[in-house]
Amino acid sequence: MSTKAAAAANTADVIWLCRRLASALQGGASILCALDAVAQDVPASLRRPLSSIRDCVCSGGRMSDTMIRLRWPSFVWEMVKNGESRADLGPTLTLIADRLEAERAILAPKNRKLYAYALCFGRLGAMLEAGVPILAALETAAQAVPRSRAHDTFMAARDAVRQGADLSYAIQRLAPDLPDMTLEIIRDAERDGRLGEALPIVADYVLDEAAKGPARGREQATQDA
Repeated sequence: MSTKAAAAANTADVIWLCRRLASALQGGASILCALDAVAQDVPASLRRPLSSIRDCVCSGGRMSDTMIRLRWPSFVWEMVKNGESRADLGPTLTLIADRLEAERAILAPKNRKLYAYALCFGRLGAMLEAGVPILAALETAAQAVPRSRAHDTFMAARDAVRQGADLSYAIQRLAPDLPDMTLEIIRDAERDGRLGEALPIVADYVLDEAAKGPARGREQATQDA
C-alpha cells in the first residue's frame, strides 16, 4: 500500500471510530461501555489501536494518551484531550468526524495552496468550537500542512495573536492571496464572538475555490492593476 493510500485508510478509520464512539456516548454509555460496544464490529485495522485505547482507559488513563503514543494526527488527539477534560467527548468526536469528512470531499484540488489553507481553517474552527484555546488551536491547525505557506502563515498568526493582534488582522497581513470573502467572514465572526462557528464556513468556501483552480485574491488583483 502506498503512503498516500495508507493515509487515506487511516483517516477512514479515525472517522469510523469517532462516529461509533460518539453515537454510543451520546446514548448515555460510559466510555468503557462505548469502547466495548464499538469493539463488536471494529475493522481489522483498528483492532489493536482500539485494544490499546481500552487498556489505557481501564488503567485510569485517557484515550488521548494512547492516540499520542500511536502517533495519531495532532488535530485528533488535541480535540479528544480537550473533550475528555471538559467531559464533552461525544460532541467532540462528532466534530472531528465531520471535519475529516469535509476534507475528503475534494480528492484532487486544482489549487493546492488554497486547499492547504482550507485544511487549516477547518481544523482551527473545529477546535475553537470544541473549546481548545486559540493559541494551541492555531499551532495544531498548522500541523495539518507541514512545509507549506499555510503552515507558516498559521504559525506566524499564532505569534501575532499571542502578542495581542486580532486573528483577522494577522491573516490579512500574512496571507494576501486568500479570497477577499474569507477575511470578511473572519472579521465579522471575530467581532461577534462566533469564530469557531464561522471558520468551517470559511474552510468550505476555500475548498470550493481550491477545486476551481488558481485563485485571484487581493495580491493577484494588485499585480494586475
